[in-house]
Formats: sequence, structure tokens, C-alpha cells
Amino acid sequence: METYRDAIDLDRPWSSTPDPDWRSTIAEALRDVGEAPPDGLPAEAALHLLRGRLAGVEPFALPAPVMDRIEAIYAAVSHERGTRSMASTETLDNAPWFAERPDIGRRLSLIVGNITDFEVDAIANAANGQLLGCRIPNHRCIDNAIHSAAGPRLRDDCATIMAGQRHLEPIGQAKVTRAYALPSRFVLHTVGPQLVPGFAPTPQEQAALSGCYRSCLNVAASVGSIRSVAICGISTGAFAYPKQAAASVALSTVSDWLESNPDALDLVIINCFSREDANHYRRLLSRQRPISG
Repeated sequence: METYRDAIDLDRPWSSTPDPDWRSTIAEALRDVGEAPPDGLPAEAALHLLRGRLAGVEPFALPAPVMDRIEAIYAAVSHERGTRSMASTETLDNAPWFAERPDIGRRLSLIVGNITDFEVDAIANAANGQLLGCRIPNHRCIDNAIHSAAGPRLRDDCATIMAGQRHLEPIGQAKVTRAYALPSRFVLHTVGPQLVPGFAPTPQEQAALSGCYRSCLNVAASVGSIRSVAICGISTGAFAYPKQAAASVALSTVSDWLESNPDALDLVIINCFSREDANHYRRLLSRQRPISG
């Protein structure tokens, strides 16, 4: 992280002021990115068009005033949709899994919802090796969702990191950027293992997925101002990691990390896309787990 921290101004706080008139100004934002909006296009449709158009915009292609306008629109949309405070989050200290160590469960939570709505210090993004966000317009993946909600400066930061790194992001590691128009303050970017659909993960793939969770938490703790983190189901979408197996890796890795780092983070949230996904974790949590080590 120290190799790029200054390059992306990681420690400089960023805030986006919501544009209360975004429905009127979004047509101007579309024209800024080379898209002529049809007459009478509803604001929500224009927003969808803008987000899709930005997926293909190259890093550093937009001037600062244009990025400011887009972030103000995104911040207003987020504000209207509503954010989700983690202040009263229910933790897992009463789960059988943590029967012997409720102090660990007290720092862990399981939540179903849209991670881009969470008011936490940092959220994790399941990225690809280029680390520049999904480039498919309006693709239904978390990489696209996070970049679309954060605004174009997020891709610029990632491009700065990659330019200094000069190689694809290795599987199982993590980087951190600011979150811009998101309600969180930081985004953790990690590349998970990609499996062949229908095949069980190998020990090497299990270790790689565990590395993703561990790296995200290590990087979060090293920033210094991050105390709460929300992590999605890494590799369980397009990368085809079986969800029950992935839940086992995630829960074991995060539990072990919290046990080894008792003062590093106050809360780690395992975020699930659906109740069905959460049930994979609940089945594990209903069992008692031996104390590590």
C-alpha cells in the first residue's frame, strides 16, 4: 500500500455534495460523456444510460468538473435511495459457531443487502485482474455496481495503482482506494480465483480465496482509520466458486483473522446478495466450531 498511498491521495478525505436537481442536470452529464439523451427521457432511464456509458470510458478521460457533476448526481441518488447504518447491526456472538469465543462473534455480522448502501468505513469489491472495473455496460456484477455508484474517480485511482504496478493484480491480494460518491469511505479491491463451473475447488483455489479475505482485512487494518468492513461473497458470481464451499472459507478465514487481530477492527460484515446466499452461512453458524490453534 505504501507504494501507491500518496499517488492516489488515500489519506485525503473525500466527500461528494448531492445535487438536489440531479434529474434536471443528468442530461448535461450525458452530453459531457458524449451521449445525446433522447428528448423526454425519464431521469431514471438517463441514469441507467449514464452508468452504462461510463463503463467504457477510459481512465483520466474526463475533466474534473465533469467528474464532480457525475459524483454529485450519484451522491444524490444514493441519498434518495437511503443508506444503511451499521450502528445497530446484530452480531453473531450467540451463534453456536462462536460458543467458545463469543468475543469474536461480537465483531462479526451477517447481512443481506446492497453493499453500495452500507455506511461502513470500507467495502470490498470482487475485482478482475485489470482492477479497472467491469467494462460491460450495466453488467449485473458487484464490480460494476461499486464503480457505478462511486463515480469515475474510482477507476482513475485504480489505473494509477496499476500504472505503478505494471502487471495484473495477483489473485488473493488486495488494494485500497477512496470510495468517492459511495456512503463508505474506502473500497478494498481483490481478485478471487476463477473456477470452471461445476467443478469442486482445489486446495490451491481454497487457499487463494482465503487469501482474498485475509488480504482485505490486512489492508483495511493497515490504513489506520478503518474500523468497520463489509465483504461480499468473493468469486461466487461469474467466477463460479460454489457458494457453500465459499461460505466455509470466508467464515473460517474471517474468524481466524479476528482471533489473531483482537484490536484491529471493530466490525466485519459478511454481505450476502440474497437470503439463499445467507443460508449457506447460517448452516455453518448453527454448528459449534473448535477453537483455532
